[in-house]
Amino acid sequence: MSNLAYKLTHRGLCSLLNSVLGLCEEQFLGDKKTIYIDSSNSTYFKNICFFDVFETNEIIINSVTGDEIPISEKHARKFAIKKYQPSIKSILNYTPEFHKEIKSVVLELNLPKPFACFHIRRGDKVGEKLYKWTQKTGRTESKRFEFCDYLKHCKNIETIFIMTDDYRCIQEACEYISDNNLPHKILYLTNESQDGHSETLDIQNDRSYSKHELVQLFSEIEIAKQSQQFIGTESSNVFRYINNQCVKDIEFVSLD
Repeated sequence: MSNLAYKLTHRGLCSLLNSVLGLCEEQFLGDKKTIYIDSSNSTYFKNICFFDVFETNEIIINSVTGDEIPISEKHARKFAIKKYQPSIKSILNYTPEFHKEIKSVVLELNLPKPFACFHIRRGDKVGEKLYKWTQKTGRTESKRFEFCDYLKHCKNIETIFIMTDDYRCIQEACEYISDNNLPHKILYLTNESQDGHSETLDIQNDRSYSKHELVQLFSEIEIAKQSQQFIGTESSNVFRYINNQCVKDIEFVSLD
């Protein structure tokens, strides 16, 4: 029986990971073929291989025989909007080394309980930066929501972790809290140089993420999974990936 090979593309990180989860579930429930993950073409895994981040398991393997059947991008992409059965939640486990680095970042924040996580989309996802989909259709992927839109859904929680790729979101949140004399505390990992993501520009510039950047991205995901309330937009692959990965009881709120 031939194994399968999935070549990661230039799509967004959580879009790719949602597809990986779906492909794993398909094999887990069906033929039980193994899947080799080729990450050499991914913007996120050029410098750091997929298997430097995630461990192998009974479905995902890091070896090839030469007779693997390639999984089409169209087939893989259809899983990006699915929810998966509970057994798939633990299929993507970090390597010990990568998990140690994530844990160090998370511990440094000294997160209290309870805390809420706001995933605020910016960059190409709300039409602020170059995006191929917008050019083709004239439509943006998501409506723009402001910090106050998130805050109105956050009840009795005063510590908020903001997950965003645009530092202006942090500044706007802090200004809103100050201007309205609110008791809330804002935590974040976003640095001042981050000004919103553009998948199209990443491809044009042949961008590749550093290990430090990947650790930040996955640290944000793990922080979100530890929150008591996650507020974002369900149209986002980030929202769906975190929801799919959660093993604890978290209140998920979608603004769209």
